[in-house]
Amino acid sequence: MVALQGTPTPVTVRVIAVGGKFLGDDVGGALISLRDLQTGEMLAQGRTRGGSGPPSVMTLPIKRTQPIPTADPEQPSNDAARFDVTLVLDRPRWVEVCAVGPMVAPQPARVTQSIWLYPGVSESPGDGERQDGLLLPIPGLLVGVLAPPAHYLPDATVAKEKIVFRANVTMMCGCPINFDGPWPPGDFEVVAHIEHENAKTTWPLEFVPEEAAGAPSQFASQPWAPPAPGIYNVDVVAYQKSTGNLGVGRTSLIIPQG
Repeated sequence: MVALQGTPTPVTVRVIAVGGKFLGDDVGGALISLRDLQTGEMLAQGRTRGGSGPPSVMTLPIKRTQPIPTADPEQPSNDAARFDVTLVLDRPRWVEVCAVGPMVAPQPARVTQSIWLYPGVSESPGDGERQDGLLLPIPGLLVGVLAPPAHYLPDATVAKEKIVFRANVTMMCGCPINFDGPWPPGDFEVVAHIEHENAKTTWPLEFVPEEAAGAPSQFASQPWAPPAPGIYNVDVVAYQKSTGNLGVGRTSLIIPQG
């Protein structure tokens, strides 16, 4: 390899959910940054754009040396989301590649990978290179607490009623949990961790197979009765047994005297 001064060096970064598909526009994609680890210089920043990738991501058996499929021949707009940049390099660079996402999450995950970049050596698909480019796996589950909403403050009459915890749980790519896809409900455990003063308790949520609006990925609890007035902080925790993925959504409620 002969490096020329100021040589264009293409780089493509994609982000994929552990046990799932690519982080696409439907979950806000992922924020990408490339930083020189020796100088601290920020080389590039941006966001992945595109889809979650073809269905074959979850069904095609591939060897570890083979790239994960990224093109959706039936729906090109769903090709795996990517961030592209061409860096002009005059020497090898030790670079930290950072991905933060999905951006629709209240608390996105953050992963990093350090690599060497060499002037003129492409890290982008094409010319016989890997079709996935640089690939960053991002662990976790996307947990959105639907009920009760954050800082739920019912009046005294409503507070006497029992509370139902409800959450929307998906893979980090937004892929749904249902009986028909690669992510069956039985692979997931969802529980509410409730803290009030010095007391802690847990309350399970179960998959809702026939949600009123027909939406997948819904989990709900049996009614729970607050034992006393006061402030309750709640973590809704989802765990995927097959991958070890774990996600947390947070809410709170204030039960008045009455």
